[in-house]
Amino acid sequence: MGSQNSLRKQLIVRMLLVMLPLFILLWVIAYFSSMYFINETFDRSLTRRTYALADRVEVIHGRVNVDISVAAREMLAFDQEDLLFHRVLDPQSRVIEGDPKIPPPPGKRGLQPGKLIVYDGIKDGEQVRVAAFALSLKGTSARGVVLVQVGETLSRRSAMADRATFAIVIPMLLMTLTAAAAIAYGVGRGLVPLSRLRDRLSAREAFDLSPVPLEGTPAELRPFLDEINSLLLRLSEAVDAQSRFVSDAAHQLRTPIAGIRAQAEAALVNGQPDDAQHALVRIAQATHTMGELVQKLLIMARVDAAENTLRLIPLDGVELVRAVAREWVPQALAKGVEIGFDSPDSDAPQVGDAQLLREMLSNLIDNALRYGGTRISLTVHCTERGVTWCVADDGPGVPESQRAAVFLPFFRLSGGVDGAGLGLTIVQRIANLHGAKVRLDAENGTTGLRVCVDFPVEAA
Repeated sequence: MGSQNSLRKQLIVRMLLVMLPLFILLWVIAYFSSMYFINETFDRSLTRRTYALADRVEVIHGRVNVDISVAAREMLAFDQEDLLFHRVLDPQSRVIEGDPKIPPPPGKRGLQPGKLIVYDGIKDGEQVRVAAFALSLKGTSARGVVLVQVGETLSRRSAMADRATFAIVIPMLLMTLTAAAAIAYGVGRGLVPLSRLRDRLSAREAFDLSPVPLEGTPAELRPFLDEINSLLLRLSEAVDAQSRFVSDAAHQLRTPIAGIRAQAEAALVNGQPDDAQHALVRIAQATHTMGELVQKLLIMARVDAAENTLRLIPLDGVELVRAVAREWVPQALAKGVEIGFDSPDSDAPQVGDAQLLREMLSNLIDNALRYGGTRISLTVHCTERGVTWCVADDGPGVPESQRAAVFLPFFRLSGGVDGAGLGLTIVQRIANLHGAKVRLDAENGTTGLRVCVDFPVEAA
């Protein structure tokens, strides 16, 4: 596992990326929660001071006075961390005690008598917290409301909120780091089966296509290994088929090559013109047979390779079959064979590889010319299940007992003409690539042969 594409690294990084926003969110929640409860506590203290100051307000002969002792005044002005301040306004909003720069309560109408509020404000460019109480003068010799205000800066509150936040966040940070280490360790241990599987696969021989053992593998890896084993099985079957094909091809090529060599040696030994002429004829026949075989082998290889590169495109089956039939007319006439085409439908829309389908149809016509009689007919018709192509001849046909065997590579009917024995094999493989089925029937019930290729609806 490379460092760039390491599954372990990706898992750890993704988990940390999820935990980081949660950690930041926790930090924010912890800070504002701490500030909320600290404000509640300090606001109660500020409220008590405001009520205490309001108790020192008195009315003498209609005048509002504030009787504050020296100790009480120091208590209202001194704190180790914050700046404390207070103010008392008479009903005419004149300062009779304290700092005149205290920010007023919010709102234009002022406070209702007997009501106390705590609010934020700015004093001398610094944020402050102020408690304001509207003291009613009802029952005294004066009228109106006295506004009593007590405030403080927020240094102590902020410091306590920071300490409380760190008291919560630092343990959470340590827990996060511990969890990250535990996750890294757990992920590493969890990926041990993958490392074992890698070592097991790397130790296999190059041509070992046996299934990968499933013992000791986690359940999450089973579907993955099942697909690998399925691929190995298909690959093993393909390799076996290819090996058999190469072996058969070598065997088939050995015979004409040996014949050519024997004829050439015989002509050289005898040295007679008639014998040489006879040998050259036999050599020409052998080379012709070998050429056909090589051509069929190349077509077979191209068909097998097309399984991974097949591209199906829309085409007209009627037009394609008519065009191929027209191309084979000269060869058919040269052999005294009548070739015809018929279709009850004007067109047959389907999808396929036109080149491969032309090759398939050419092999059917070539077989009919080799093994058929004097007439070959090609038909195309559409059905509810798809499109069907048929090539029929009036020759001797194929015995029912041998109809399955004719699709095997290099199979030849007993007593038949020379050929590569690959024509119907190629036809079946091309049909399989298109999801089609090939079937053989007697043309007139007893004689002749009809080869039909049924293309399904999805290929039509």
